[in-house]
Amino acid sequence: IAICCGAQVIKVTLLGTGVPLPSIDRFGPATLVEANNHLFLFDCGRGASQRLWQQKIGLGKINHLFLTHLHSDHTVGIADLWLTGLLPTGFGNRSQPLQVWGPSGTDDMVKGLKAAYQWDVRTRNAENKTADSISLLVSHTITEGIVFDQDGIRITAFLVDHSDLIDTAFGYRVDFGGHSVVLSGDTRYSENLIKHAKGVDVLIHEVALVKEEQLQ
Repeated sequence: IAICCGAQVIKVTLLGTGVPLPSIDRFGPATLVEANNHLFLFDCGRGASQRLWQQKIGLGKINHLFLTHLHSDHTVGIADLWLTGLLPTGFGNRSQPLQVWGPSGTDDMVKGLKAAYQWDVRTRNAENKTADSISLLVSHTITEGIVFDQDGIRITAFLVDHSDLIDTAFGYRVDFGGHSVVLSGDTRYSENLIKHAKGVDVLIHEVALVKEEQLQ
């Protein structure tokens, strides 16, 4: 999906729209948003790295990852994106830190990933003489509000209603060049989603379970 006016373009690519079912036909949740030569990945579910490479986008070019929430089907692809993107190949060559924005718990998850893959990182650094890549995974715990504002691109996080037990699930709105897109994240009916989606050019609304009559 391309939203454009002259050179002011927001491009949205659905890399994965699946549920936790390990289907080969529909990979896990992941959406790529491109604006002003920046690449933003929202969620990193199963197969996100393969889908990026199918788009001829090297994993090392993804330096901004935003998580809607921390369920495994939305995060299981992070290690692949991070570590494969560090390899000195056409599909890797990351030169900047992989920045991860997400709700409470993101810092602990990132810390755990670093601990889990310290052997891999240490040996690959020794082999490739690269910078210490442990430092190339950086977490940011977010609250509702503007979480990114650079080069004319503004990304706003807003709370949605995932379930009774989850009160830190987010949707995101991306604004650039007078255009906008909203990503709902996993949510039930949400007045806050309606509020932040008013007037947008494109709304990407995730739906996992739906009544038959609502498909008519």
